Amino acid sequence: MLNICRECILKRDWEIVKPHILNVHKQVRALVDLPPEPPKAEKKNIKLKCNFCINECALSENDLSYCGLRNVERNQSGELPIPSKRKGYIHGYLDPIPTNCCNAWFCGGANNTYSYAAFLYGCSFNCLFCQNASHKQISKKYMVDVESLADRIYNNKKVSCICYFGGTPEVQLPFTINLANLILEKIKEEEHPRKFRVCWEWNGSGNKTLVDKCMQIAANSGGNIKFDLKSFNERLNLALCGVSNSRTLENFKYLAENYFGSRGEYMPEMSACTLLVPGYVNYEEVELIARFISEINPEIPYSLLVFHGDYQMRDLPITPRKQAEKCLETAKKYLMHVNLGNKFLLGFP
Repeated sequence: MLNICRECILKRDWEIVKPHILNVHKQVRALVDLPPEPPKAEKKNIKLKCNFCINECALSENDLSYCGLRNVERNQSGELPIPSKRKGYIHGYLDPIPTNCCNAWFCGGANNTYSYAAFLYGCSFNCLFCQNASHKQISKKYMVDVESLADRIYNNKKVSCICYFGGTPEVQLPFTINLANLILEKIKEEEHPRKFRVCWEWNGSGNKTLVDKCMQIAANSGGNIKFDLKSFNERLNLALCGVSNSRTLENFKYLAENYFGSRGEYMPEMSACTLLVPGYVNYEEVELIARFISEINPEIPYSLLVFHGDYQMRDLPITPRKQAEKCLETAKKYLMHVNLGNKFLLGFP
């Protein structure tokens, strides 16, 4: 889909490479009627501003936010109400523990209970290899009320945790924070409060203040925040995901330095994972990511995920076994807890 290799992305004249990359993403986003880039209306024309993620969209009357969730005209007509602290676009389901979550290899969740898998619509990135592209299909039928959802989750005593993913939760962070707090407040009132963990899986591009609030909830509840570190090189992130990873790396560093190890117990407060995209995310990229993590704390768990073609990168093969093994070997040079996920795709048990 990109029609440009890793070497060219990283080393060729950026003034030549960047327009090509932006055009690829423009074409992909046009397929689902999303804007090619985050709208930045002139100050005098701004009707709605959002600072939930790195894109910080400034919308005029007819603009649509990069994530596809915010539009002044649609909101006024009632066609698609804007998500808020009290309303969110979400598809939830019960996922038996142990789940297929990237953190399942170290999660201490109790067997025979459930995680409430909270799939959130909208995303701050435009990953060409997206494994959950249905997040772009935003519909009013997926809008839920936070109080009723909190009651439903709380009343099912078999649900021992909630995991927010998507898309990415950043574009609806106030809703996820409010929902988590409502559930935890209800549990706190029990005679013998049960354990209920709150976890987020995200690309890390969120507003720092909101991200910090999420981390406090995760840390205090025994949950975890998993960062999808798509790449280390910003150019590569722009090529694969359409958006800079600068906020992702900043947020990861900030949270790791201030929270990792703060509760002095396993399960870890944070983790990271990287999808091994053939031809793009190789052992050199993994080494940069692993070194970055290790310089903060080498005990932070790190998962490498075997890639399979999806969305606009169906032409790529499954991660070659040699690439997976080399990346695993490289990451282990820097980090103490490294895991290979999706091993079944390589024929491993």
